[in-house]
Amino acid sequence: MSYLIQNFWLVMLASSLLGFLIGWWIWHRAAENQDAALAERSSAPIIPPAPVESEPIVATPEPEPQPVALAADSKEALELDQPIDDAEETATDDDVSPFLAAPDGDPDDLTKIKGVGPKLNDLLHGLGVYHFGQIAGWNDAQIEEVDSQLGSFKGRIVRDRWIDQARYLAAGDFAGFEHEFGRINGHR
Repeated sequence: MSYLIQNFWLVMLASSLLGFLIGWWIWHRAAENQDAALAERSSAPIIPPAPVESEPIVATPEPEPQPVALAADSKEALELDQPIDDAEETATDDDVSPFLAAPDGDPDDLTKIKGVGPKLNDLLHGLGVYHFGQIAGWNDAQIEEVDSQLGSFKGRIVRDRWIDQARYLAAGDFAGFEHEFGRINGHR
């Protein structure tokens, strides 16, 4: 054995170095491909499942408003020079609260969302967040409102992609969730 090592040490060293270089090159290429695939998946829009086909919705024309006749004494009470109060305008999507007074049925297990543990689950329930559908429908203003209430957990909504996760879970697309985010926390 020592005879082989003495006579072929240079060949053994060269083949070892060549093996290490080829292994490093293969590993490096695989890591680059995985990073590119992750970047592509995270930039792809999440498409919710197609709705179930149902009867076509037929629009019915709204009746024309009828003029209202005011009594003589109420005309005097009406002041036409006053500006209309903007606070009484119709509510927009931003005005809708992301919180519920009580769960609609049984609350969802929010710990299925990556980044939500038992403490954060209890905090969300205390705020009035019980369902994946609630979280999936949040807009930017509602995210800010909820985020401001999370204390030390602030920033988790965006960082952990709760909205994307909740869309999968609300739709019952567990396979899509696991493909995008990995195994569901503590389930299956």
